[in-house]
Amino acid sequence: MTGRAGAALLALVVLFCLLTPMVSGYDPHRPDLERLLLPPSPEHWLGTDQLGRDLLTRTAAAGRMSLLFALAITAATTILGTLSGAAAGLAGGVPERLLRLAATMALALPGLTLALALAGVLPPGNATVLAALVPLGWVNCGLIAHTATRRVASSDYVLAVRAIGASPLYLLRRTIAPHIAGPVLTVATADFARTLIAVTSLSFLGIGLPPPDTDWGGMVSEATPLVAATPRLAIVPALALAITGLAVALVVDARHERARPPA
Repeated sequence: MTGRAGAALLALVVLFCLLTPMVSGYDPHRPDLERLLLPPSPEHWLGTDQLGRDLLTRTAAAGRMSLLFALAITAATTILGTLSGAAAGLAGGVPERLLRLAATMALALPGLTLALALAGVLPPGNATVLAALVPLGWVNCGLIAHTATRRVASSDYVLAVRAIGASPLYLLRRTIAPHIAGPVLTVATADFARTLIAVTSLSFLGIGLPPPDTDWGGMVSEATPLVAATPRLAIVPALALAITGLAVALVVDARHERARPPA
């Protein structure tokens, strides 16, 4: 039940972010100096921001950037982590030791810390965020894929397939992948939530997209000087991020409950 509720809520957020900029009639990036900081009204449901832009439309456009970028990073780290973890679990030896070394580095140097270091030498933008979150962001998924692969690889069926001379690629595609897909999908969903928070946090710190493009973190950062006078400028994108995080958390909890063995 909670999984369906989370999926439905997440679908509503995605539809809001995708459709609102197309049907609202307002440009989320173009300033309108005659409509600065208008309160909510039938014309502007959430009012306008400090540059006269419709807040509802800008929140949807920023959410689209946040979701797409977090999804792209999560897809990259999931693919890299799954391939690396499965290969290490199947081969053992040096690949397995390299995976453990990467896990140690990821614990010692989290992505946000790496991003702050890179911000001193790289300009703000998507490339800096990618350089901060992808190189070590795959490790969590890699460890899950490694554990699941080791468990499947020790089964009698896989041992029999290996004994008749099946290639490692065949083992990964035909026998390993179907059994590790569930755990990998669960950790990827959780990684998406963490990546979304990381991306918005970096934008809040000024490391994300440069203006006029922005995401939810950038909107909160822009609204910080006016938070005392017009708190809705920061509350609206922060609330959108919180709702999205809640939706993903419900989906992850449901998947964990489904994977948990019965008592």
